[in-house]
Amino acid sequence: MNPLLPPILLAAYPVLSLFQHNQAEVDLKVLWRSLAPAAASGAALFVLLMLLLKRGSKAGVLASLVVVAFFYYGRFHGRGSGWGLTDKELFPVWTALFVLGAFAVLRTKSDLVNLNRVLSAVAAAVLLVPVSKIVIYRIDHPPVRISDPRLWPTGLREPRRASDVRRPDIYFIIPDDYARPDILKRYFHYDDSGFVRQLEQRGFVVADQARSPYSKSEFNMASTLNLDYLSRLPKILGKSSQDVLLVRKMIEDSRASRLLEKLGYRYFHLDSDNITFAADNPHISTLAAPDNLTYLWLRESVLRLVGGRYGFDEGATNERFRRSVRSAFAQLGALAGERGPKFVLFHTLMPHDPYIFGARGQSVTFPDRSDTGHSTRRGMRYYVRQLRFVNRKLLEATDAILAHSRTPPIIVIQSDEGFEALPEDWGETAVRDMRVKGLSAFHLPGAPKARLPQKLNTVNSFRFLFNRYFGTHYALLKSASYPELDLPYQFRAMHVR
Repeated sequence: MNPLLPPILLAAYPVLSLFQHNQAEVDLKVLWRSLAPAAASGAALFVLLMLLLKRGSKAGVLASLVVVAFFYYGRFHGRGSGWGLTDKELFPVWTALFVLGAFAVLRTKSDLVNLNRVLSAVAAAVLLVPVSKIVIYRIDHPPVRISDPRLWPTGLREPRRASDVRRPDIYFIIPDDYARPDILKRYFHYDDSGFVRQLEQRGFVVADQARSPYSKSEFNMASTLNLDYLSRLPKILGKSSQDVLLVRKMIEDSRASRLLEKLGYRYFHLDSDNITFAADNPHISTLAAPDNLTYLWLRESVLRLVGGRYGFDEGATNERFRRSVRSAFAQLGALAGERGPKFVLFHTLMPHDPYIFGARGQSVTFPDRSDTGHSTRRGMRYYVRQLRFVNRKLLEATDAILAHSRTPPIIVIQSDEGFEALPEDWGETAVRDMRVKGLSAFHLPGAPKARLPQKLNTVNSFRFLFNRYFGTHYALLKSASYPELDLPYQFRAMHVR
């Protein structure tokens, strides 16, 4: 059996395993961007060792050992692995085992042909598990086109195009998990009225009773951008489905963007991470966002111990993400100089965790690394500081847009949802209350005293905008909110105070 095979298969497994566990959220094309370099690294190691050792079987075993030592380290780290060891405890043991194994391979007089066969069989058997699950999932989940009329309960007539009217640019800006001002005051004891006043001074109208239709980011953005509830998805995908890939595609390519493109609008889609993209965000590095497959793959390697530009320890990871956030806001401000009319969709994960910014934009490291730490009372304090930083960036971007727009623009700053708190701290009712109440502010040119729909549900935001500016008569949908239950498509309306 070819000794080149084991290091390639062993290098490919971590990528395939990660993708298989996350394939309900990311497009298949994302897999190849990490799988190709992983397999290539295994092949390159074999070739290099073959040139040095002049023995194929020995090179294959040693290359496999290096691959496991480098790419599998994170799988044995921390409480989730079952070993319960910190880096300080695990790395010396891991290094010693690797050195002993490499020494044994180099010193042996055996040709290691049989060991290569065993390695090939084991690697192929292990690899078969994620590969088969990926194939089965693709068969069970045929793609659904965004244009599929089954998706939407209500149809939309195309808006009129008035050639004699200058069409305003539209900026839809989504800060993630930005809680409504009254929620911030009640539960966080933080007064956000200063930021609200700054918005009002710039001509914004702030909806003081806005709420979202869902308590999950992607669902809220998809419903807003498609001017409808996602009530047909349980029937199309199945009530037990956990597939949110289609929902992400509804954000990336929405009914709002298609209707506006027919009116002559250019579409720009920006994000500081990957949440609103079904595949990777083309505007940022694949190593920048903490939800990227390439990042997650390399984070499980020995590189998790390394800092600097190409490292993956906490400091390096946070600094790359800080640069991504700042870069995304800079791109947003610069878009005002692009020719219009244009529709700009902008999402940033801030002020949602990871908590990496202080109130003045300084670097911060959140001390609680548990899965729920960001939602604790301590996490809420860090959240408020990051929210204050986001306020500054939102105002800077707004000022840049207003200063460089030839025609007064429509600007909507609307959170996808509110804050995710812990039921054990606040009770289930309060947690759901916080979750569906987010910031919603509108800059509406030509309407200095405009009134927003009373008790605005964000599913109606674009219906309201199209009716006001493009001559449509879309009925505003009845307001409802559906909390997140055990499965994504379990929709049961909740009572909202």
